[in-house]
Amino acid sequence: MKTMTGTCVPMITPMTESEAVDFDSLAGLTEYLAGCGCTALYPCGTTGEVMNLTLEERRKIVRTVVDAARGRIPVFAQVGGLSTSESAGLAMDAHAAGADGIGILTPTYYPLGDEELFDYYVRVAGSVPKDFPVYIYGIPGLAVNRLSAPLVEKIADACENIIGIKYSVSDILTLMSFKRIRNNRFRVLVSPAQMLLPALVIGVDGIVSGNCNVFAEDINEMFCLFKEKEIEKCRALQGRLTLLAEAMANKEAAKCKALLCRRGIIKSDAMRSPQKKLSESEKNELFSVVDKIIVDEGEKV
Repeated sequence: MKTMTGTCVPMITPMTESEAVDFDSLAGLTEYLAGCGCTALYPCGTTGEVMNLTLEERRKIVRTVVDAARGRIPVFAQVGGLSTSESAGLAMDAHAAGADGIGILTPTYYPLGDEELFDYYVRVAGSVPKDFPVYIYGIPGLAVNRLSAPLVEKIADACENIIGIKYSVSDILTLMSFKRIRNNRFRVLVSPAQMLLPALVIGVDGIVSGNCNVFAEDINEMFCLFKEKEIEKCRALQGRLTLLAEAMANKEAAKCKALLCRRGIIKSDAMRSPQKKLSESEKNELFSVVDKIIVDEGEKV
C-alpha cells in the first residue's frame, strides 16, 4: 500500500484563456513535478480549483495525471464531492484510472454532525477495495465541517484502508492529536508551509501545500536537512519558506499559475470564473517579492 510522505503537491489545474482545462499543460506540469523531487501528486484539491470543475473534468484530470506520471510518482486523487454518492463515484473512478490512492474532502456548505460525517467516510472508503489507501481531507476554514480526533479515530477503526489525514489548520495541538491515532501509526500531513518545521518535530509524515507547485526544491531540502539533524539550517530554511508562504497567501492558485507560466511550465495563468488571474501589477509585485526572498534568504540557508 502506497502512502503520501514528504513533498506532496496539490496540483493547480491549468486553464486556457477560454477557461477550458488545458490537459496538455497538465501533462507537462506532471512531468515537471515528477522530475523535481516531489514524492506524491494530489490532483483535484483546493489549489486545483476543484469546486469549479465538472465531474467529467475531474475524471479526465486524474486519468491525465496518472498517465503522465507513468508510475514514477504516486498519484492520490482528491475525490470529495457535494454528496456521498458523488464522492463514492469519483473514488471508484480514481481506482479504475490507476491512481495509487485517494483523499476525501469533508462535505461542504452544510454543517454536519459527527454521525453524518462518520457515515460519509465509511461509505466512500467502502466504495473502493480494502487495500486501496485513503486519506481524510479536512479544511474547515473553507469546507465548514471540522473533524475531531475522537471522530477521526472512530472512522479509522471502522475503515482499515483509511491510513491518514491531511488537515489544513495552523494548530500543532490538533495535528498531535491526530498523530496519536493507532498508536502513532496514523499518517498526518500538514498544509501551511509556515508549519513545516514544527510539524516535522512532532512527527508528521509530509506536507500538502499549494506552495509545493512552485517551491518544491526548497521544501524537499527541509525534509533532507531535518533527516540529517541540521537544525540551524532547518531554522534558516523555515524562515525562507515562511516568507514565501506569506507572499503566496491570498489568491494562492492564481499566484502559483503566474509563477509556473513565467517559467514556461504551463501555457497560461488563466483561472476559471468567478476566480480571476492576477493583474499585471499584481504579477509584477509577486515576482519582485519572490525574487527578493530567494536572493536575500537564500544566502542564509
